[in-house]
This record gives sequence, structure tokens and C-alpha cells, in this order.
Amino acid sequence: MDDIRVALVFKKLQLIYVPFLLLSLLFVSGYSLLHWLLLIKLQLVSIDESLVNFWLPMLLPWPLLFFYLRPRLKLCHFTKSNSRFIYLLIASLLLAVPTIVAQEYLNSATGKLTQLDSINELSLQPQTKYYQLKQFYIDKKYIGVQRNIEPVGKGNNELQMSLYVAMPIFASRSESWREGAKGIAWYGKHYQQTISHKLEKHEKESLYQEFIHQIQQEFNGFNPDDFVYFERIGPSSRYTQLLMAAQKSTVYHDAYQTILMPVNQPFEARNGHKLAWMLGWLSFGAILWLLMSLMLTLDGTQLAPKALAAKLTTAEPKAEFYAFLAEFKPRVGFVITPILLLSKVLIFMLMVFASHHFITLPNSVLLDWGANLRQLVLDQQVWRLISNVFLHGGLMHLIFNLYGLFFAGIFLEPLLGKWRLLGVYLMSGLAASIASISWYEATISIGASGAIMGLFGVLIMWIWMGSLPLATHMLLALHLTLFVSASLVMGLLGGVDNAAHLGGLGSGLLLGCVLRPIALNQMNKKPR
Repeated sequence: MDDIRVALVFKKLQLIYVPFLLLSLLFVSGYSLLHWLLLIKLQLVSIDESLVNFWLPMLLPWPLLFFYLRPRLKLCHFTKSNSRFIYLLIASLLLAVPTIVAQEYLNSATGKLTQLDSINELSLQPQTKYYQLKQFYIDKKYIGVQRNIEPVGKGNNELQMSLYVAMPIFASRSESWREGAKGIAWYGKHYQQTISHKLEKHEKESLYQEFIHQIQQEFNGFNPDDFVYFERIGPSSRYTQLLMAAQKSTVYHDAYQTILMPVNQPFEARNGHKLAWMLGWLSFGAILWLLMSLMLTLDGTQLAPKALAAKLTTAEPKAEFYAFLAEFKPRVGFVITPILLLSKVLIFMLMVFASHHFITLPNSVLLDWGANLRQLVLDQQVWRLISNVFLHGGLMHLIFNLYGLFFAGIFLEPLLGKWRLLGVYLMSGLAASIASISWYEATISIGASGAIMGLFGVLIMWIWMGSLPLATHMLLALHLTLFVSASLVMGLLGGVDNAAHLGGLGSGLLLGCVLRPIALNQMNKKPR
């Protein structure tokens, strides 16, 4: 008996633990190698740092785990249907976190420190991450300033005031006096303060003027020469804002777009404890996954050599993946939902192409494309009440709403019909937009979540009224609870328009009282 238990433990280690350990090491090292080779060493492409350092490490583990780890977890017996997903979720985090830390370490550890006798040599040397200058002059007279105010925090109840200042760097003081002189590079400085969004308009204006006054006093007193070395800022939202500030200076030239931020610490201390954190996370992941692997129970019926070989072949996960993609194809009873899904993806791609932003789109871009805002709607731009329903503020926002719309549509469209589903979607989106501008005075609102909550509201009302028996629609009820609860909780945590969520949900509940599933309507029709 003991021999059998030991054999099963070794089998779990062989099938579940060791493959994950190898996958973890290969993913961290392989992703870091590609990052170093393509972006740092060869500099073949220029990509937003947040995408490379955070979002890709968070997203890329999922396809790897789907094709490699998921078939192995299917060899185990799970008492709860969602337990396998929880294992995959934890596995993705155990791959993502050390990879994110590794990218931060890679950026600083491989960054070369270039010594320049003069700032004029900047364009003559290969581009590096760090610079030390012997001869330079930072002119505070020709600054460029970019102001940015946006709602943040729980329920958008705070305003974040940001001021980006760019100062031209010349070779010498006399060079800055020369007629037609242009800054060779730009010294970046960032100021930020948060105030309550619930204050009266005149109070906000007063605090903003006080913020500007404090910055001006600090700026007049600070010495720009007080630093050890410069760090060159790569593609990021901070770089974009500082470049916009530089473009407002009278000595700006399109040929000189390098932004340098001062660092006031020894160059040897740039890595901090990043390497230790990366190794610590890898060790933590190895220990945690070992414990989780030992807790699993192997399904004896799946361990026969032929069955095991069939489970671990790539054919099964590929077939499942193709079947998953086939779910998005238009078919009888499922036409409007795929069209809505595709339209949202296409619009988001156009916005990304037009703005050169991917993870998070700036407020200015959202407003240009039709975001909802009370003042603009009151200025007769009523079309924003509908146009905002097709916009999304970033990649994760889009993915979350695509999931919600797909799940709601695949259940509801066959029962409601394509045109009634489209009507519910648009009416709920309109109700969500009206609720948003009624509650928030100066909040930019976008996204399909209000309209999707309306679709879920119809399903909830039908289940409550008995039109859809709960016993036979338990999976639907669980997903409804999960999506609606997650949406409302995220609204309570901040940064999400809960007024739109509640407005769309309320509209859906009311429509659910009026409408009936097609199947029931047909059953209640009397023969002629």
C-alpha cells in the first residue's frame, strides 16, 4: 500500500510538478532573452514599456498553460468544477510575477552608462539607457509645460492634477543665447497632486491655482544641475506627456526628442534588490506549486498508457481551441452577438492605430471618438449617449466586456431573437449613459458594461419569474452572479462607472418583466 502511495506521489511530480517547474524557468528566461535581444540589444522595435514589462508577462502564460498544463490537470480528479481554473490562475501568476520583476532587473542591469563630454555628442553615440554629462546647460527660461487633470480613485471621487515640465539641454550657456538654437535633449520633471472631485467648482479652481503656485515656487528654487546621472525615458505614457511638454517650448525641434530624467543616487545602486526578488518569487512559486501538486488526486482511469498518451498529445487541446473559436461564428440564433463583438474589436483596433496607445487610451482620444461626458451631452452632442457603448479604455477593459457580451448573447439571443436582443442592448446602453451623466458631473464614461448588465438583467428577471427554471440553468445563474458581482465590486473599489452599471441593470430588469422567451411565446400561441 505504501509503495502505491509513493508511486502516485512520484507520478504527480512527474506529470504536474516538474513540467510546470521547467515551463516557469523557460518562460522567465525565454521572455527575458527575447526582450533583451529585440528591444535592448538590436533595438528592432519600439514598444510601450508597460506593455513589455507588465501586460505581456501577464497575458502570455495563458496560451502556454492552456496547451501544456491544462491537459495534465485533466488527469486529476477535482471535486469542484472551478478548481482546475483556480489552479491555472495561480500557475499564470506564478509565471507572470517573476517575469515582471525580471524585466525591471533586465532594464536596469543591462543599461549602459555612456560618458559624454558634451550634450552635442548625444546623436553621435549609440543610444543607451544612462548618461553622464561633463559639459551641458539646462535652460529654465525655455521650458515647455503639459497639464493633465483626470478623475481617479473610488467612484472617480478624486481629481489627479499632473504637471509635466520639459527643459532644453544645451552644450553651454552661450549656445542657448544663439539665435535659432534648439535643445539637443530635454530634462524632464513631473509634479502631481490629488484633490477631492466632490468639491465645488470654485474650490477645485482655487486648489488648482494653489497647486500651480506651489510648483512655481519649488521650480524657481530647485537646481537642475543637482544629479548624478541621467536615465533616458523609453516609450511610455510619461514619455508621451513630457514630449508634449517639450513641443510647447520655443526651442523645440522634431529631430531632438530624447527625454532624460535625473537620478540622484550612485549608478551601482540602480538594480536595488530586484534580482533577489526575482529569485525569491521563483523559489516561492516552486514551493507553492509543489504543495498544490501533492494535494491533487490522480484519476486512475486516465493513467493507462494509451489514455495518458492521448491526453498529453497536442491534438486534444488544439481541437478544444478550434472548437472555442467556432463558438464566435454567426449561426442561426446567434447573429447579432458576433457582429457586436467584432464591431468592438475593430473600433478598438482603429483607436489603437490612431492614438498609438494600446493598454490604456488617453482621455483626449476617448473624447474624440465619442466618450460620454455630461457637459458635452448638454451641449447637444446627444449621440455620445450611444457611441460610448462601443468604446473601451484599454485592452483589459475590452477583454472583460467581450467575455460578458459573449456569455450573455450566447444564452439570450436564441431566447430573445436577434432584433429584440439588439433593442435591449441599445436601450440598456442608453439608460446606462443617462444614469452616468446624471450621477457624475465631470466623469468620462465609456464601455459596453452598462448595456451588458442590461442583458444580464433580462436573464436575472426571467430566472426569478420562473421563465428559465433555476434547476436547469444553474451554470447560467452562477455566471450571472459572478459577472454582476464583479462589475459592482470593481465599481466600489474605484475607477469604474457604477452608475452606468446600475442604470443598465435596472433597465434590463424592467425589460425582463415585459419580454418573454421566444420558446414560451411559441408554446402559448393557439393553433388557427
